Amino acid sequence: MSNVSASDSILITHRCPKAACQARIRTRAERDGRIETSCPTCHEPTILDIPSDVCTDRMITRCSLCPGREFFIRKDFPQKLGLLLVIVFGLVASVFYYYENIVATFATLGALVLVDAAIYLFVGKVTVCYRCRAEYRGVVYNPDHEGFDLATSEKYD
Repeated sequence: MSNVSASDSILITHRCPKAACQARIRTRAERDGRIETSCPTCHEPTILDIPSDVCTDRMITRCSLCPGREFFIRKDFPQKLGLLLVIVFGLVASVFYYYENIVATFATLGALVLVDAAIYLFVGKVTVCYRCRAEYRGVVYNPDHEGFDLATSEKYD
């Protein structure tokens, strides 16, 4: 088994396998082989099978949690927070527009564009398994993985 330093370890985040729980489980993959972990909420055990090539070249080709081999890449930013930003800036711009302050309306929307650009530039990426939605952080970019594809996702829903 190969060892990886803690700063170079891969962080795998997935949902608890118990349907009623739905808690998030975070596991550091610091070595290859079987890693046993449990849910912090309901203590349901989970076994991850880390392939040896993941720890050596840090490229994901197979999910450690399920038999999935299809992945997508997305920005590592909470989608709910992004939606909240759009709603808040949209409401503020609507209020300015209602009071016929066009300059403030477009300034508000321009500020949202700047916030979005900053998020895009400074937030990293995460690799996600289509099948079980396990998230892999700290991995190398795999050219076979692209952005989210709805048709591929529907195969697993």
